[in-house]
Amino acid sequence: MLPSRRGVDPLVATERAMLEQAANTADIGVAEVTREDGTLAAKVTVRNKAGHKFPSGVAFRRAFVAFEVRDKLGQVLWASGRTNSTGVIVDENGEPVAGELWWTQDCKSRIDPAARAHQPHYQVITKQSQAQIYQEMAASPADVESPACGAHAKPEGPLTSSFLSICAKVKDNRLLPHGFLPLTARTEIASALGANAELAEDVAPVGTDGDPDYAEENESEGEDVLLYQVPLDEIGGEPAEIRATLYYQAIPPFFLQDRFCTAKGLDTQRLYYLAGKLDTAGGPIQSWKLKVGQTAKIAVPEASVP
Repeated sequence: MLPSRRGVDPLVATERAMLEQAANTADIGVAEVTREDGTLAAKVTVRNKAGHKFPSGVAFRRAFVAFEVRDKLGQVLWASGRTNSTGVIVDENGEPVAGELWWTQDCKSRIDPAARAHQPHYQVITKQSQAQIYQEMAASPADVESPACGAHAKPEGPLTSSFLSICAKVKDNRLLPHGFLPLTARTEIASALGANAELAEDVAPVGTDGDPDYAEENESEGEDVLLYQVPLDEIGGEPAEIRATLYYQAIPPFFLQDRFCTAKGLDTQRLYYLAGKLDTAGGPIQSWKLKVGQTAKIAVPEASVP
């Protein structure tokens, strides 16, 4: 006789806990929707509820906003942050946006490594080839005899996904937690701990200059506010609703590609096989992305009659 099973399967319980935690990590909202002077505009606010920077942990993890304008039938007319079936963020033509792929398809060469192409931190988005991605990105050392590395180093080498190659930060616009202290307060704490100022400076945002949500002189409210301005003549239909969704990717496509193109051996072959066979259709990570938060359908104001 087979032993009876009691309670919930541990794997099922773990999956439920992960999905519940994800749903309480961050909020996203849309407000101030206007339609005038040939532009459909909306303000999107993303709020961090994690108590630490989000995403956290290993640097290649990322979150991004998918902003969609739809018609009354639910068809997408304009979108920023849309993905293909493998989780690659693409534009309106299905082409990867800048920074999504680091290597040529045959892995023979990097794609313009000196350019360190990536999606910068945006305050205003006006194109479907632009996407707000919250992430930490670093560059490897320059190919010189004595490369400069550290908190204040200027990125000189190509982007890297290897912890052993990190030399200088290129971008760190991860969502700050509510109450994240300004630099002066962090420096005082570092000094009290017997450390130098670099301990406080190393956790500062990078590449967010001018955005008041990341201002170093203020205590953080734990949110990022950005504006979407959609040219109505690019929509090609009658907009009826707006929806914004915050997605999370623990293993972004560029990281997998970098592993496949640079690491050799049985472990890489195993990873390649598993990634290629993973069926995400219909599940919580469909298209290699996990939904963290989503807004309700926000109605678009009707066009004014001249």
